[in-house]
Amino acid sequence: MIYTPTSNFFIGLNTIKSVIFNSVLVVSFFLSSTSFAQEFDFELTAGTLNNMLLSIAKQANMQLVMRANVEYGEDNKRYKALKQQSSLDDLLSQVLRDSPFNYQILVDTHVILILPKTVVAPENSDALEVNRVWEHILVTGHGSENRNLLSSSTSVSYISSGTLQQLSNENTAELLQNVPGFWVEGSGGETNNNVAPRGLRGGEGFRFISLMEDGIPIVYDGVWPDFFLRQDLMTQGIETIRGGSSGIFTFNGPAAIVNFITAKGSEKQVNRLKLSQGLDHHFTRLDGLTSGAINEQWFYAFGGFYRQSDGVREPGYTADQGGQFKVNLTRKTKAAEMNFSYRFLDDKTSFFSPTPMTNANSPQGVTGIDASYGTLLSADFNNLTFKSPEGSFQRDIEDGQQSKLHRFNASIDWDVAEKILLKNKFSVADMENTMYALINLGNDTLLDAAERLKQKDITDFINQQQSQGATQPAYVYSHSQQIISNPADLNSNGLITTAYPLYSHYQQKQWLNHFSVNVDLDEVQVSLGHMFAYNDFGSLPLDKWQGEILTEVKDQPRRLDIVALDDRDNVVASFSEQGFTSYAGPGYLDGEGEAISNSIYGYLEWQPITPLLLDFGLRWEHLSLTSTAGTDSVYALADSNFDAVYKSGYTFTKNDDFNKLAWNLGGNYQLSPLSAIFFHLSSGFEMPKLINFGNEIGWGDYQDTIPEEAGFGDPVELTFAEGGVRLADNNWRITAALFETRFNPLPFTVFRGIYDRQQSIFIDTKTRGIEFDFTVNLTKQLTVAGLGVWQKAVLSGIPSDAIESAYNGNQITRTPEFQLRISPSYTIDKARFFLTYAYIGKRYSDIANNFSLAAYSVIDLGFTYQLTKQFSFALHGKNITNSVGLTEGNPRNALAHRNSTNFYARAIFGRSVIASVEVTF
Repeated sequence: MIYTPTSNFFIGLNTIKSVIFNSVLVVSFFLSSTSFAQEFDFELTAGTLNNMLLSIAKQANMQLVMRANVEYGEDNKRYKALKQQSSLDDLLSQVLRDSPFNYQILVDTHVILILPKTVVAPENSDALEVNRVWEHILVTGHGSENRNLLSSSTSVSYISSGTLQQLSNENTAELLQNVPGFWVEGSGGETNNNVAPRGLRGGEGFRFISLMEDGIPIVYDGVWPDFFLRQDLMTQGIETIRGGSSGIFTFNGPAAIVNFITAKGSEKQVNRLKLSQGLDHHFTRLDGLTSGAINEQWFYAFGGFYRQSDGVREPGYTADQGGQFKVNLTRKTKAAEMNFSYRFLDDKTSFFSPTPMTNANSPQGVTGIDASYGTLLSADFNNLTFKSPEGSFQRDIEDGQQSKLHRFNASIDWDVAEKILLKNKFSVADMENTMYALINLGNDTLLDAAERLKQKDITDFINQQQSQGATQPAYVYSHSQQIISNPADLNSNGLITTAYPLYSHYQQKQWLNHFSVNVDLDEVQVSLGHMFAYNDFGSLPLDKWQGEILTEVKDQPRRLDIVALDDRDNVVASFSEQGFTSYAGPGYLDGEGEAISNSIYGYLEWQPITPLLLDFGLRWEHLSLTSTAGTDSVYALADSNFDAVYKSGYTFTKNDDFNKLAWNLGGNYQLSPLSAIFFHLSSGFEMPKLINFGNEIGWGDYQDTIPEEAGFGDPVELTFAEGGVRLADNNWRITAALFETRFNPLPFTVFRGIYDRQQSIFIDTKTRGIEFDFTVNLTKQLTVAGLGVWQKAVLSGIPSDAIESAYNGNQITRTPEFQLRISPSYTIDKARFFLTYAYIGKRYSDIANNFSLAAYSVIDLGFTYQLTKQFSFALHGKNITNSVGLTEGNPRNALAHRNSTNFYARAIFGRSVIASVEVTF
């Protein structure tokens, strides 16, 4: 923990401000409470029909969902003020009697649905669902309270709870395959995956994307957010904002906001239990949810899950184990809504690195390791002793990635006056993750086993042991010491490789607060806000490499030792130790730090004429970073023949401040009640991260001194332009958007090889493309949905003094130009069948564009059946054709793959089938 006089002042100031402000809100909230009843005392001021309906919905504690902007056909007619006691149904009938609109009260979901009287109910009962997606009132990335998806000026998607149920416990990354414009690499396991927005290269985690929970970021800086986020029955829906206003309403999410919305309680009691079981692999998961009313004002929802799995790529131990629990308490009154939530997460997941492959044009695993199901993890890597200058310690690969989270959120939406809404969201979290994984490095670590024994270091070793009777080298299994008689036939492939254990520790306490005031001036909606973040990292997630381990190449491999044999095949000496051929990994980095961020923003939504809405926003952020990090050094060990790389003992502290401005300009023109065009221009940024300082000095081969200019780096600027159209009829809808994205300057890490230092260069990228999504009801039973993107993403601006400058104009690494997902579903009586076909275009693993990752297709199948009103059954099959699709080549190889016969790459998971039974009562 790092303290400075400045940081203490700001922390104290913001803490006092938050406590006083939230206390005032809480007291005022309770003093202003009124009871919920069947009849209401409505007080409506004179105004347009749009504002009248908004006021009715707020006073009745309902959500207003409009098929289209009701003012589109009203010619700005003004309604008289009204004060009366009546039921909601009677008042809506009275207000809408002479209008061209009708209404429907959806009691279970607390929704008032407004739709044109001219709309005729279609034959297909799903048609309303087709267009209701556009009626969804957005709670993410907008200033006003009544902006639906149709009227948004930016690219927006909404994944409903019904769609989430169909996706069979997907991890966070895989869920986002259902959003156009994202490239998802979900092959690493349930966590620690990659999602690239609109042309960013793959392999960057969730960079430039702000993952949120109920409008509050999971983490401020965007590092490892999916470790601390899980989906279960408490997930009500997911909103995504791509580009546009995302750089205004969140930190470090200029490319996109993904907001996971939590279920809240209502008057209706809901109880759900769901048991899921893998049919072809060991997977068991139990989900639960219960929600309802405590009294007329208080409502509750709580639930969670517990899961245990050996994984599709079974490592020989439990790969994933743990779960989460969340409770949500909501208080509703006539003037306000307050929400309190607590979430506890304790979950272990495994990280799956690339595996050895052959035949790049039609990839398959090398003999002995299946591309779809094989893994280089195994229980043989438990209880490994890593030696260091400070002594020895043990780690188990079975520990994997352990994530623990305590997170408390509190929020209030308070109508302090007829046209003034105060909102405040507060979050405090204690977050920790320990990651222990086996990583591969260059393709040149895949070696011929027999040839390895002929290399100079081994022949020198045998010569040194001749006094002990050594005559020849050999391999033995580290655990059993069994001699391998013919290395050329080892596992029928004759290969060995080197695994690199990697440990990292993440620990921080985080405080976030987002305050805003929204003022309704009829034609103009104004939002002013302040966002605060404080992050105290006791341990930054920096790489701590822990040596090199010799292994065979097969599924669930065993460690190998190289030994010296005498003429009777007795072991007389060992070159390696428990499989270790060195305790000196590529680097050993360590650090801590704190970040304090303050942002102020303004957002204006103006309706100069009835069908036109214009948006304009500004956000200014000030960030203070302080970090202490250490360098590493090579040590000779007293109890080993091998060296170790470990902390040098030298630490350095860096302080810096950054200021940056984001802006956006957008508009939406409604062509009809079911169609609109939109555009958006925006400029956003990503602030430097605390982790950057530790990486720079740690990988810089510094010890007792560091360069004056070493620091956190500079903000990365992103600019976006997009224009699109939304069209619909009773049985179909489609959204299409043209976009351009610029990342400048984008840090790019180049791996120079196993023992050479990494180099960071700064590049520009430019992406132009088109994305689309659609839903069509072809018949009463058959619906087809789809989404896709075509984009041209290229490297540019690589400095001329870098050898990589020759690759300017090449395709961005790991990101495809074309993606397509088509999902037909067929409903008959109580059964529903659905299929998803996904096509992923060709990508390149290296910036030279020499090593291509072949295009591939994936087919998923599903089936649900409503057994009774309370019981339902579902069957989900993923990758049923066992497609071998590579999501990445070898990201840790040098510039190109050197046309290797065998190479490292990571394929999608093989076929898996999960059955589930759900009971609702």
